[in-house]
Parts: sequence; C-alpha cells; structure tokens
Amino acid sequence: MEQALRHIDDEHLKLSAGDEAAWRGLVLRCVPLLYGMFIKKGINAALAEELTQKSIFDAVRSREQIDVDKGLAESWLMAIGRNNLADEMRKRAVFRNKEADIAVWLRSLAVKLMPDEVLELEETRQLVRDAMDSIDDREKQALVLKYVDDLSARQIAGKMLMSEKAVHSLLYRARISLRDKLVGLSR
Repeated sequence: MEQALRHIDDEHLKLSAGDEAAWRGLVLRCVPLLYGMFIKKGINAALAEELTQKSIFDAVRSREQIDVDKGLAESWLMAIGRNNLADEMRKRAVFRNKEADIAVWLRSLAVKLMPDEVLELEETRQLVRDAMDSIDDREKQALVLKYVDDLSARQIAGKMLMSEKAVHSLLYRARISLRDKLVGLSR
C-alpha cells in the first residue's frame, strides 16, 4: 500500500513538473475512461471523440493548475471532461430553442408568398450566401455536398478523401459555424 502511494506521489510530482512520459501515461489511462463516460451519458460516438479530445487538450493547456495535494490526476482530468460535457449540453439546449424558432419560420415560408415576403426571402437568401462565404472552405464544401447535392456521409467521405466519422464531425462543426454566422449577420 505504501509503495502504491509513493508511486502516485512520484507520478504527481512528474506531472506537475511537465514530465512528458508521465503525461503520456495519464492520457493513455484516461482516454478510454473519458470516452466511456461520454458514451454512458448517451453521447454519440463522434461527439464523444470530440469531447475526449477537447478534455485532453484542456488538461494539457492547464497543466500548471494541477494540484497534486487535492487528489489523483485522473480525477482532475475526469472533472475537466464532466465540465466539457456540461458546457456542450448547455450549448445544445440553447441551440434546440433556436432550432425550434427556425423550424417555425421555415414552415411559414411554405405558404404562398406576398410581394414583401418575396423581398424578405431574397434578403434571407443573401444572408445565407454571405454566411456560407464567410465559413471555412472545407465546412462550406461539406454543407453543399450534404444539403445541396444530397450526398450521404459515406459519399462525402469519398469525395473529400476523409473518414466517415471525420465527415460527421466536419458537418457538425459546419452547421454550428453557419448558425453562428447567420445569427451574427441577422443582427
């Protein structure tokens, strides 16, 4: 028992000193734990991978803040993961509300348009064009392939020479970028 505690203390000292091997060991132990935690919370695999990666990056970026006297490094890293999950859920709750508003607005466009509504529709088209022009080229390409060309993620992966999982992640980020640009332009 005493030897195990001494090993933990040695590792914590190495982590706080920025020892690369100690960090690599921590990451190798915690990646499956983080990913498993996200999956158990009902997060899809692509988002679980993103959150795992973000948690590791956040930990490395804030490595000077690790306090070896407060507990295990694994607990600290898992807490970062839980915080990232909570942030993501808060963002999604806000997005769901905005998405519902957009859905109502889109349904209202299905009726016959009046002349002033035609003008509004053209303004909206221009807003979407401007927003699309201001996002990353790869995100724009993915959105066009998905929503204009109506391709599946597998087909997009073939065209863009990337994995299907990477396409899902790219589309996720692209939709968020487009939404943020549209919100910014419409103000």
